[in-house]
Amino acid sequence: MGEGEDLKGNSIMESNRLFYAHHVPDAEQDQWQLLSEHLQNVARYAEQLGSDAGVSQFASIAGFFHDLGKYSNEFQKRIRGHKKKVDHATAGAKEIINLFPEHPLALLIAYCICGHHSGLLDYGDESDLPGDGTLKARLKTDVCDYSAYKSEVDVSALALPQRLNIRPLRLSVLPNKPPKDCFGFSLSFLTRMIYSALVDADFQETEEFMQGKKPRGGHEDIPTLCDKLNAHLRQFENPTSNINHKRTETLKACVENATQQPGFFKLTVPTGGGKTLASMAFAINHAKAHGLKRIIYVIPFTTIIEQNAGIFKDIFGAENVLEHHSNFDWEPKNREPIEQADDRTYDIYTKLKLAAENWDIPIVVTTNVQFFESLFSNKSSRCRKLHNIAKSVIVFDEAQMFPRDYLQPAMSAVWELVTNYGASAVFCTATQPNLERFLPPGTPVTELTPNPQDLFEFFKRVNVKPLAEKLPDAELIARLKAHEQVLCIVNTRRHASELYEMLKGEGNYHLSTLMCPAHRRQKLAEIRQRLEKGQVCRVISTTVMEAGIDVDFPVGYRALTGLDSINQAAGRINREMKGGVSELFVFEPQSEFIKKTPRYISQAVEVARAVLRDYSDNVISIAAINKYFNLLYSIQDTQAFDIKHIMDCFNDNNGKFKFETAARSFRVIEDITETIIIPFNKEAEDLIDKLKQTQYPSMVLRSLQPYTISIYLNELDALISKGVILTISEEYSVLNPSFFEEYYSLDKGLKIIEDENGTSLFF
Repeated sequence: MGEGEDLKGNSIMESNRLFYAHHVPDAEQDQWQLLSEHLQNVARYAEQLGSDAGVSQFASIAGFFHDLGKYSNEFQKRIRGHKKKVDHATAGAKEIINLFPEHPLALLIAYCICGHHSGLLDYGDESDLPGDGTLKARLKTDVCDYSAYKSEVDVSALALPQRLNIRPLRLSVLPNKPPKDCFGFSLSFLTRMIYSALVDADFQETEEFMQGKKPRGGHEDIPTLCDKLNAHLRQFENPTSNINHKRTETLKACVENATQQPGFFKLTVPTGGGKTLASMAFAINHAKAHGLKRIIYVIPFTTIIEQNAGIFKDIFGAENVLEHHSNFDWEPKNREPIEQADDRTYDIYTKLKLAAENWDIPIVVTTNVQFFESLFSNKSSRCRKLHNIAKSVIVFDEAQMFPRDYLQPAMSAVWELVTNYGASAVFCTATQPNLERFLPPGTPVTELTPNPQDLFEFFKRVNVKPLAEKLPDAELIARLKAHEQVLCIVNTRRHASELYEMLKGEGNYHLSTLMCPAHRRQKLAEIRQRLEKGQVCRVISTTVMEAGIDVDFPVGYRALTGLDSINQAAGRINREMKGGVSELFVFEPQSEFIKKTPRYISQAVEVARAVLRDYSDNVISIAAINKYFNLLYSIQDTQAFDIKHIMDCFNDNNGKFKFETAARSFRVIEDITETIIIPFNKEAEDLIDKLKQTQYPSMVLRSLQPYTISIYLNELDALISKGVILTISEEYSVLNPSFFEEYYSLDKGLKIIEDENGTSLFF
C-alpha cells in the first residue's frame, strides 16, 4: 500500500468524495487527515504494538474497523463545523459482527471498537435497549449510514483466526473439588490485550497527525542495560565480610538462574540479604537471555519506591527508568512545554512522560495499586500500557503485600501474563505467602535462592520474644527508657503520637506518614547519625518504619500484628549483625484505641498469636512463615480472596463479560485519599509560590512531592472546615503557611482532627 493511496490501493485524489478523520484548527481542508489514511495507519500501528502479546491480527482488524462510523454524512458534517455529536464508535462494532456473525471472536473485537474512547463496557443482556450503556444496547442502536466506507475500504480479504493460541485458566474454585476451566477469564484478558494495542495505536497515530512526531523510545536496550548492571556488580565479587559473602552468593545464584525458561519464580531472602540487587540481577539477565522487552518492578509502598527507583537510576541512567505511581503523576492536565528547562532535562522529561502513557521504556518502577488496577481497568488511558506488559519480567517486591481481598483475580491476571503473553513473574520477600495456592494446580514456581532455610539461619540476628501479658503504656515507656537505643513500632498513628508525648526528650523521635517525605528524611538522617555515634536514640513509629527503611537498632518492640509485619520490624534490628543476636519484643498494647479493627488485621493478629506460641523459639523461620500463611488462608471463606466477585464478571465462556463492573469494583485502596502540600521549608514555600503563578504545573508538582502528605478525605474536610487549607487553581490543597506552626509539628507532622470511630488510624 503506497503513500497517498486508500485501503484499496486507489489514488486518494481519484475518489469522488473525501472523507476525513481529523481536522486541524485554522488549517486549510487539504491539510486535514483523510479517514482512509487514519484507518490504514492505526491498523498498521496496532499490528506492530500487538505483536509481543500475540494479538497482531486481531488488533489490525480492530484498527481497520474502529472509525468506520466517521464515514457517515453526519460525522463529516460535524468535522466541518456542525455541533451535533455523532456516535462514530458503534458502527465498526456492528460491522464486525455483521461480517463475522458466526465467529465467536468477533464479539471480542466489538468490545474494543465500541469502547475505544469510552472504555470497555459490560455486555449486558438480551433485554437491554438502546441507551442502556451496555455493549448489547449499543449493538441494538441505530447508527448513521456509514456504508460509504465500502468505496475506500476493502474488507473482503480480512479474516479472523480460526483458533486461539492461548491456554485457558484452570482453577480449583472450591477445596477438594476438581479444577474448573475458566476460559472466560482468558478470553477477557485476550480482549484487554487487543484493546490495549488498538487504543495505544489510535492515541499515537492521532497525536502524530495533530502534534507531529513525538520523541518516543530511544532508550538503551536490555543487553546494554544488562552490561551496565553487571559492571556495577563487579564491586561485590570479592566480599570482605561474611554477611557480604552471603549476599554475593544469592546474587550469583540469581544471575546463574537467569537462563531458565520464562515462568514463575520466587526469591526468598531474609531482610538484609540483598534482595533488591539480586532480584534486578535476575530480571535483567533473564530478559537478555530470552529477548524480553522490559523489567516492571512492582512495590507495595510509595514510601520506598523512590528509594528503589533511585538505586536503579544510578545504575541504568534516569532516562531508562520510569517511576509511575500516585506520587509521580505523569498525566498532567497541561501538556505545554516545561518552563525554564534545559534541552537535556526537557528531552528526558518528555520521553518519560510519554513512556508513562504506555510503559514503552526498559525499566518501570510502579506500585501494586497502579499495576493491578491497570490490569482490571476498562479505560483507554490506563489500558494503553497492557500490551507492553507482555514479554516483560515482572518483579513483585514484598509479595506478601499483594491485595488480599483481590488475591484470586490478581494472581489469575499474573498467570495469564506468564502463560499466554510471554512474561516472567518473580515473587520476592522474606515472608513468602504461598501464592501458589492461587495458581492452577501443578503450576511450577522455581526458587532462585539455593537454600532459603540456610540463608535464614545465617542471617538470624534477632530473637522474637512475645510478652505474655498486655503491656500498659506506662510500662512500655519505662522499658523504652531502659535502652539507650531502641525502636518501637505500633499499629496506629494515635498510639504512636500518645507514646511519643510520654517519651519526649533529647534523642527521642516520632515517625509517621503525617510527616512529609522531606521531614522524614531529615529525621532519619538524624536517627542514623545518632545510631552510628552511639548516642541516645529512641524511635516510636507507625508501620512506615517497616517499609524498607535502612536503619540498624540494637533492640526493638513491636505491637502485636501479622507475622509478616513482625518479620519486617525485625529487619530494622541488628541489620548488619554487629552485636550477636538481638531481641525484638512483641507486645499487646493495653490501651490502644481501636473501635473498628479491619477484618484482615484482626484475623492476622489472631493467627500470629497462635504461631508465636507454637514457634516461640524460632519465629523468623521458613516453617513459622509457612504455618502463618497456611492458617491465615485456611480460616477464610471461599470468597475472601475475591471479595468483590471480580472473577464472576468473566465466567461466561461465550464472551458476555462485565468489564465496567469489574473496573469499578477493583480498588486496591478503598478509602479515598487526598494530597496536601506542606510549606515545610523555604524551598517548599518558593515552589508553592511558583505553583500559584505557573501555567505549566507538572514539573513544579513533581518538585513538590517531598513536601506532600496523603490523608483521608474526611480528614481533609475537617481541616478545610477549620479554614487552614488553601486551594490553588481549584485543585491543589496547601496547608496555609499562616497556620503552619499550629497545624504542623516539627516532632510529629500534620495535626489532623481524629475520626471518632478510629477508622482512619491504621498505617
